[in-house]
Amino acid sequence: MAKKPAGKTSPIVLLHGMGGSQADWKDAGRALTGLTPYAFDLPGAGGEARTSSTFDPPSLARFVLAKMDAEGLETAALAGHSIGARVAGEVAALAPGRVTGLVLVGPVGAVPYGFTDKLKWKAMSRKSVLSSVPESSMRNAASYGFEGEGAGKKGFVERALASRTGKDASFVTTAVEKMVDGVLDAPALSERLKGTKTPLLLLVGEKDPLSPPGDARKLLGSRPDARFVELRGLGHYPQIEDPERVAKEISGFMK
Repeated sequence: MAKKPAGKTSPIVLLHGMGGSQADWKDAGRALTGLTPYAFDLPGAGGEARTSSTFDPPSLARFVLAKMDAEGLETAALAGHSIGARVAGEVAALAPGRVTGLVLVGPVGAVPYGFTDKLKWKAMSRKSVLSSVPESSMRNAASYGFEGEGAGKKGFVERALASRTGKDASFVTTAVEKMVDGVLDAPALSERLKGTKTPLLLLVGEKDPLSPPGDARKLLGSRPDARFVELRGLGHYPQIEDPERVAKEISGFMK
């Protein structure tokens, strides 16, 4: 993502979700005001597809901190989507002094998963499944969570399909499986955020089937000071479906 001139803006690190890449934040990042966006690919995605890593939240958080070091960012705000939100929350728990503000968009792993939910997440993330399903099924799976049609959804689906069938497909599908397992085995965000003080914004699509508003709202039990915004008419990918709306919420909060 092209960075805005530093000027008087503040840095914000943008983290994507499972099966995505930094491109998922392209439009929302450009629409931010007063902030300089740094969108990172997590291991197994985009430019980091071949990065060797372990995929539990603490390991991914340390990866993000190392990327911040490489960019010369002693401190920054963090905005994470889906599994990227779980990782952003872990960064805030591990290194609170380096996070000036925290935005969790459709966070997965907000609360502990029951047995049935764990089976559902595992079933849709196995490498053997991702590597063998027909293209039509893969497109349907990549589309799940979007509430409407549009160029953003189409672009995401095409990127997801390319990553899971291209030259780096083995790395990508391995990362997806291990990342899901890492979140399922880790403490929920509701536990990790207890005692943290970083200003916190929760953005959740009204119709999100993967991170329902009711689950995300339970984070207020750990952080009653957080701001909770339910985005009407949007699903699991609000920063793709309505990037300007999401950018406005983030920019306003960070002021």
